[in-house]
Amino acid sequence: MLRRVYRSDGEINLAEVLRRGVSDPIKPIAETGRMRPSTPLVVASVVVLLLIAAFVYFSVGARR
Repeated sequence: MLRRVYRSDGEINLAEVLRRGVSDPIKPIAETGRMRPSTPLVVASVVVLLLIAAFVYFSVGARR
């Protein structure tokens, strides 16, 4: 019975809460109907990927 209650409540649905959290707050849905990610999230992801790539490059490059 509790599962039915939690499934019907949109605030408690973890997938929906995460989707709203990472979507663009100004225009969450693009013209094509797809979700637009938040700009700070995209920038932070790119920076983290660049940091990881630099770490791997210098870690492997230092051994040669």
